[in-house]
Amino acid sequence: MLFNSFEFIAFFTIIALIYYLLPKSLQWIWLLIGSIFFYMYSQLALIIIPLSIIIITYLCGYYIEKSAVEKRKKYIYLAGIIANISFLLLLKYFNFFSLTLTSIFNSVNTAFFKSAEQTNHPFLLNLAVPLGISYITFQAMGYLIEVYRGTHPAEKNFGHFITYLLFFPKIVAGPVERAHHFLPQIKTGKSFDYDTIVLGLRLMLWGFFKKLVIADRLELYNSSVLDNYSHHNSITLAFTAVLCAIQLYADFSGYTDIALGLAKVLGFDLTPNFNRPFFSKSITEFWRKWHISLSKWFLDYVYTGVTISLRDWGKWSPIFALNITFILLGLWHGPNWTFVIFGMLQGLALTLEFLTRKSRKKLREKLPVAVNTLVGVFITFGYFCFSLIFFRANSVKQALTIIGKIFQASKGSIFIGSVSTMFYAIIGVTILFITEYFQENHPKFLLINNRHRIVRHATYVTLILLIILFGVFNESQFIYFKF
Repeated sequence: MLFNSFEFIAFFTIIALIYYLLPKSLQWIWLLIGSIFFYMYSQLALIIIPLSIIIITYLCGYYIEKSAVEKRKKYIYLAGIIANISFLLLLKYFNFFSLTLTSIFNSVNTAFFKSAEQTNHPFLLNLAVPLGISYITFQAMGYLIEVYRGTHPAEKNFGHFITYLLFFPKIVAGPVERAHHFLPQIKTGKSFDYDTIVLGLRLMLWGFFKKLVIADRLELYNSSVLDNYSHHNSITLAFTAVLCAIQLYADFSGYTDIALGLAKVLGFDLTPNFNRPFFSKSITEFWRKWHISLSKWFLDYVYTGVTISLRDWGKWSPIFALNITFILLGLWHGPNWTFVIFGMLQGLALTLEFLTRKSRKKLREKLPVAVNTLVGVFITFGYFCFSLIFFRANSVKQALTIIGKIFQASKGSIFIGSVSTMFYAIIGVTILFITEYFQENHPKFLLINNRHRIVRHATYVTLILLIILFGVFNESQFIYFKF
């Protein structure tokens, strides 16, 4: 059930109406029922897998806290972490590693033994990947880590724990919620609050605008170019790379706005996941503003741990930790070497920024602030667009071919495709960047949350009309739903 479908709008309307009619003590039960229904609506049989993860994690958390013996506590903790990782590896990455290892073995076998026939058929599993499995396991592992460290108590109410991991606005594509932030909200009944609900609906409206008017409109153009990339010249492919970055941002941040808005209508605060990343002046700043909840998860649970364990390495400790962290973050997106390379490119950029931080600071001091800002934003955005070629490509070969064609600087005019599609997309992108510019620099002059009611309502009507007139209503999946 996609957020941008009419059936979901009907589903959520029923959930919200009954939610506020129920006694506060029963509200979380209704949310649990709604979340399970939402999950089972799309993948009926696969509900068994997240429920298994939830039961194992809940029991491990309970016995970690209950155990008085440190060694036993550690074994239970490791068992819970290994169980979660095993689910993720088996369901999402088994075939990837199987194919990779078989390819390596085939190469060695062919080179040294001249007989590769028996290794040409790798052992593969034909398993369906459950909805939101990456987000469920990461939140579960984060919970176990916090319980083991003693920074968060184990949850005693099993129903509350299920609701935490299956809460339908965030289950498919996050944000990655921490237990200490979300679980206390479940325990508190929610009263109908007009201002909070309006804020939630406003977030949803802005999210639907980004998804339907910008992301899905750009997808019509981007897919037409990338599906026939061998027939397009360098300027068209470079232009498409930029539009793919904007599409991904509009799609994912649009989903996040809708998720935050849905939760807000129900009285919950989810973690913001984006903070205008395209205004970042460095890759380091970019990853503090892009997919914030996941970046922070890797920072806290991977980067920090690796850095501390290798502290004897001096400056090479954070460098190694950065690259390992972003390789894993890239692989988190899916079982494809394109995502690994995407992560490696981020790690490389962050390493260069780390090693040149002093020289860059001296250079910035010699240049005007406006020049520093423009150059930093341009380089950061350009590098992200370049790295995203691997993210979007189906294979490393396709990505390298596209990059090669871009740098060939072949002649020819830019491909526009449907004029109306491009025109509507440009309108949407212009509104997006103007809005974010004012959010970044002049928040008092925003229209959607302007202090004057007539301005706000006029903005609501305008956005609704733009969605109706320019939106693409093909119920296309959000990009991050597959991760």
